Amino acid sequence: MIPPHADTFTGRQLHRTDFRPRHEFTGERVAIIGGGAAAARLLPGIAAEAARVTVFQTDAVWILPRTPLPGTLLRRLPPPLLRAAARANLRAQVRDSWLRHRLTPDDDAGLALHNSYYRTLRQPHCALVTWPIARLSPLGVRTVDGIEHRVDSIVYADDTGHVVRRLARPGRLPASATRLKETA
Repeated sequence: MIPPHADTFTGRQLHRTDFRPRHEFTGERVAIIGGGAAAARLLPGIAAEAARVTVFQTDAVWILPRTPLPGTLLRRLPPPLLRAAARANLRAQVRDSWLRHRLTPDDDAGLALHNSYYRTLRQPHCALVTWPIARLSPLGVRTVDGIEHRVDSIVYADDTGHVVRRLARPGRLPASATRLKETA
């Protein structure tokens, strides 16, 4: 998950487990690099103090709001129902069709629970980038479209422990398993 040439970046690089957002990013330009579930967890706390936050999303996930329902219910509900609910949640919270398109995952993506990710991402000082990262440069993150996004700090966020459930269609392998098969 760490992009090429990470050693050339002159700013601070942290893993999501290395900090607790409390005035650690005040006035900074921060990049969050990782999957949608971990980014959803990190963005609201970082955005509350940073001057600018750019989320470099590696994989989108389905997101439902947290409810007082037990987690076992989520494991029992059929994937098509959960996908439909997550799609309705995305449509209700994100009016911008281009942003909504970039936040829409594959059908077999993971499911995460979060109440304020979409609302925070819509703030003027937050941005979502879905172009793959080409490399890190001394002053920021360069994506494959040639744009260098200048940042002061980078937070690496993996989805480990943040995905509640995978929503694979019956009889289909998740996309990640298919990619593994193709490379073998």
